[in-house]
Amino acid sequence: MKNFVQKFAAISMLASVLVACNNNDETTEDPSQSEGEILAAKLTEQQPIAIDGEATGWTPGEWAVGVDFPGTDVSDVTADNATGTLPRDISEDLTLEENSTWILSGGVHVRNQATLTINPGVRIVDLEGDDVAYLMVEQGAKIEANGTAENMIVFTSQDQIPGSWGGIIINGYAPINVEGGKAHPEVGTGIDGEELWYGGENPTDDSGSLSYIRLEFGGNEITTDKEHNGFTFNGVGNNTECHHLQAHKGDDDGFEWFGGTANASYLVSTDNKDDQFDWTEGWTGTLENAYAHVAEGCDRGFEGDNNSQNHEATPYSHPTLKNITVIAEENGSDSQGFKIRVGSKVTMDNVIVKGFPTGVSIEHDVTLKHVDNTYNADADDFTVTNLHVSESSETDIEYKASRQ
Repeated sequence: MKNFVQKFAAISMLASVLVACNNNDETTEDPSQSEGEILAAKLTEQQPIAIDGEATGWTPGEWAVGVDFPGTDVSDVTADNATGTLPRDISEDLTLEENSTWILSGGVHVRNQATLTINPGVRIVDLEGDDVAYLMVEQGAKIEANGTAENMIVFTSQDQIPGSWGGIIINGYAPINVEGGKAHPEVGTGIDGEELWYGGENPTDDSGSLSYIRLEFGGNEITTDKEHNGFTFNGVGNNTECHHLQAHKGDDDGFEWFGGTANASYLVSTDNKDDQFDWTEGWTGTLENAYAHVAEGCDRGFEGDNNSQNHEATPYSHPTLKNITVIAEENGSDSQGFKIRVGSKVTMDNVIVKGFPTGVSIEHDVTLKHVDNTYNADADDFTVTNLHVSESSETDIEYKASRQ
């Protein structure tokens, strides 16, 4: 395909030269255009990424609830009849027995060297209170939370309102691309006022395992710039296991990766108010078999960034996405199925995008260079195969330069 595009580009260039010569050497190029604007125009004309490829995407199994699911009924749970309240400082190993019910009150931290084990059927419930509830796994700690398809682990809130509590935050020692190689979590504070960090130099870091978990009504907003997600992976390494997870009706992103190398599979994100999936700060893992549903009032299916402060920061964000379905219901979103920007790279295969005004948006100069290097040179910075965009009312795929 690249050879064809290169030949096409060469023929187009020759034709442009001949036209210019026949017009007394006048050029049609606008000298006021930036390099990015010229590149965006070139890619818009070429349309090197096909949007009508054969794709089957992926559809979740019966373990995941549908978009009309109102939430797990925990109306009868009280602090008195629950199994217990999770301690806010988990500094020693703690196991939650199968089918038990626990209250999550305020910020609960699993500390360095401690492991929190959660068995199938456990319900962890946020009751209405003044402190924002969340579960944070600090660097050096582990969570082993593994349900089954028939007996899911459930994190939920009693009032069943999106954003009524935080979410699950895991901090690892895997590489990120921020200056200094480590950063503070976007939300959450240390138990004793100590600084919390994520990021490091261990791509194979192990923060435990998560499987068959449904997280409902998370995504509490701290400020307009700082919000909890459903599942947040901060510098998480690729020895951490993540599969068969669902983020349902949260108030921000369903899943977000801040750098790291973590891989994930069989993820479902349904009607979270912001992006269903999000990455930034140099995430290089693989996401295989994922499903996103966007309802009215929600934003994008996927948002992919490199580093907003430095679009050329390394390691570049370069996730591999395989077998993905992203659906917006009618009037479900006025945004994009995919928004890939600020220098992120990506490898995508077998992807269905349906129902968005714009199927795929690729923005900012460095991101456009990755596309150009891939389709007009010999790089593999931005490879998209078997992409199918359907029912997009305005634009299937767009290329946009950095705003000056």
